[in-house]
Amino acid sequence: MTDLTKFDDVRGLQINLRLVFESEAGKEVMQFLEESVGFYGSIYDPTDRDMILINDGKRQIVATLKTLLRLDPSLIVAMAKSKE
Repeated sequence: MTDLTKFDDVRGLQINLRLVFESEAGKEVMQFLEESVGFYGSIYDPTDRDMILINDGKRQIVATLKTLLRLDPSLIVAMAKSKE
């Protein structure tokens, strides 16, 4: 299991994520994930409050992947340690 409070773990995870998501196939998968979870749409559901939480959770998975791909590993470690 990856420990986000350890620099080497984060760096290794980022290397693997980049190998996957920076390829043409990976870009297609990321686009699929964004579309399937409604990443760019509203999470609001006027008839079911529980769906708001579900929609937000789905969106958070994609947001976490994008954050791991974008941020410097030391910043991710600092963020993870601040939540301990």
